[in-house]
Amino acid sequence: MNDKHLIVVSAENNPYMAWQSKLFHYSCVSRLKQVPVIVVHDTGASLHSDFQEIVKAGGNVLRAESYKLSAQGDTYRPRNTPGTLLRASLRFSSQYEFIFLCDPDMIFTRAFRFPETLSGDYCSYIKYEQDFVEAAREALGIPRTAIDEQKESLRCGVPYVIPTSEARGLATAWIEAIDAFKGRRWEDVMYAFGLAAMKLCLKVELTQMAQSNYWPDAILKAYVVHYCYGDAMWSKRHFFKEEKAQEVWQASVEAPKGSVLGEIITQIREARAFYSGYNSC
Repeated sequence: MNDKHLIVVSAENNPYMAWQSKLFHYSCVSRLKQVPVIVVHDTGASLHSDFQEIVKAGGNVLRAESYKLSAQGDTYRPRNTPGTLLRASLRFSSQYEFIFLCDPDMIFTRAFRFPETLSGDYCSYIKYEQDFVEAAREALGIPRTAIDEQKESLRCGVPYVIPTSEARGLATAWIEAIDAFKGRRWEDVMYAFGLAAMKLCLKVELTQMAQSNYWPDAILKAYVVHYCYGDAMWSKRHFFKEEKAQEVWQASVEAPKGSVLGEIITQIREARAFYSGYNSC
């Protein structure tokens, strides 16, 4: 269905992102019948065992240098996201027309047709009328009128769809835009995507493919679940360190069938069975 698209996820070589990537790979192959590319940014250490299991299960793990050190000299891990786009564009642009760029904390619920244009998924909390965004805009030399004309269509985040013909230039501009922000907020990377698109005079379409787990018991409707939130019952942050990461596969939580959390727990349990032959979870 989506032969023109390469699914790519940006990750780091640590236990937290490794188990998420492992679940992401399973979700792709089970729901979409597609093998994603997992770009792992590291500093040369051995790949975490979960990434090795992905490879054993037929997955595609691409190691890459880390982009987390900004031009300002500070560490900003989301800078690896445009770094992932850059690496994927250099490696795969001749083979695909689009890159479907994701975070590892996402799963797919069913097959669907991917957009075939530059796009990002709608985020209600992204608002460009803020002083720190204005300062970055000025530093990049982007006219204020450009923001006024496009700000509504740039309220977006993952998953992004990027034409491979634009991917390398956009990735480079995206990194530059991140470095234009002073101070650090986790959402800088999202605003920087919009500023980079404006800098290159690219039009971005908004999609509504994803549903977060902000309301975990909500009825599942979307094609994609982004489990970026959490609560006392279940949160990805419960499984941050090495000693806790493997506990994610126990999935002892009971959640309403057909709910957002229910889908997450179901896929975790399925993934555990899927990987059981490659060193059990």
